[in-house]
Amino acid sequence: MSMPLGVSLNPHEPANQLTHIAERFSAAAKSYQEHNCLQRLSGASLLQGFVAKGAILDIGAGPGTDFANRAMGEEIKVYALDIALGMLQQLQATFPSYQCVCGNAEQLPFAGGSIDSIYSNLALQWCQDFSAAAAEMARVLKPGGEAHLSIVADGSLAQLSHLGLRVNGFLSLESLKAAFDTSDWQLFDVQLVPMTVYFQDLKTLLYSIKGVGASVQSSVQTIASSDPEAHLGKLRGRRDWQALQQRAEQFRETQGLPLTYQIAQFRVRRQGGSV
Repeated sequence: MSMPLGVSLNPHEPANQLTHIAERFSAAAKSYQEHNCLQRLSGASLLQGFVAKGAILDIGAGPGTDFANRAMGEEIKVYALDIALGMLQQLQATFPSYQCVCGNAEQLPFAGGSIDSIYSNLALQWCQDFSAAAAEMARVLKPGGEAHLSIVADGSLAQLSHLGLRVNGFLSLESLKAAFDTSDWQLFDVQLVPMTVYFQDLKTLLYSIKGVGASVQSSVQTIASSDPEAHLGKLRGRRDWQALQQRAEQFRETQGLPLTYQIAQFRVRRQGGSV
């Protein structure tokens, strides 16, 4: 397998934008574990149907996933791919046996037909061209290999929209499904799963987005600003911030202030192998 020396850039994706996203995720690496309630919730769900064997590619690996309990006695080799060097450095300390690869889902630095399974938890929504990522996954997977993916989808962060704040424009489930060429893929389990995480106050809720490196402006999708007291929704001062907090309290539930994501969960198989 060919391994990159640096970030692998898609020629159709602005290099400065990808670099900016990578820098934000790297900066968030140390605080990631404090804010990754959603990642843990989604990851636990995704792993339930995942059997680890052979060469595993974890796309957008973040701080890393422990696949040992899913190996079922099989020998595995994990390739952890992320665009953020800071994340990979943290991952390497936790999982020293993993091969860390700094690269991009839309231009995977692996030989064709070299991967047995792909796992990706809440990373592929960052792709500028998800169809390109789907094609790349099809290229590197062996015939019969499976990809287990969770992707933030349209309808997420509704509570922020209700507060008048700017949120991401994510792809719909149907748009994501359309990216999988049926000559390459068998889609054997596709569903949209709502997942809600709770916070004790609005500031913590907003910093949960920043804490996972997602407070970044994109030419395609705009997420809530990283400074909740200064820029979100064009707040002009403490009075506006206090008014926003009061509006947020209308949504409070027993567990706290809710933030709901719509998670598109895909379990797909590369055509051409025996099942």
